[in-house]
Amino acid sequence: MEYRTLGKTGLRVSALGFGCGNVGGLLIREEPRTRVRAVARAIEAGINYFDTASMYGNGQSEQNLGQVLNELKPDVYVGTKVRIRPDEMGDLGGAIHRSVEASLTRMAREQVELIQLHNHIVQRRTPGGERDSALTSQEVLEDVISAFRQLQADGKVRFYGITGLGDPVALFEVI
Repeated sequence: MEYRTLGKTGLRVSALGFGCGNVGGLLIREEPRTRVRAVARAIEAGINYFDTASMYGNGQSEQNLGQVLNELKPDVYVGTKVRIRPDEMGDLGGAIHRSVEASLTRMAREQVELIQLHNHIVQRRTPGGERDSALTSQEVLEDVISAFRQLQADGKVRFYGITGLGDPVALFEVI
């Protein structure tokens, strides 16, 4: 397996990660023994990064990944995501903290290596549009980063980032 440094984190992650989402649905829809076999085989092949999110199977992916990892007890890295819903826009920091705590509970973990914001990032939000859950670059730079830093200080996440969805100019501002 080829390994690469993940951004500026210093983490050496496998060039191939294990996606735990709906596309294959392995960790959402398969039987427990099938999930364990698949993850064990991935680890044997050298995969050490597992990507999940609370929105994958309405939390089922995180829960099932946590069960498998707790059974196998491998030395791997886990990344998950936060997506702020439109009804949470009034309390971004609180929404992020609640989301991460719920993810950690589902996975039965004290910490994840990477948390990523999975909302679109825009310069200006337009209410009533298809991107009601979009965050402005200013909100990300102030509220989201502040919440992520607090989670890092609390030992809940090691590193944080964004998934890179949104308007190029707004993404550039954040980066």
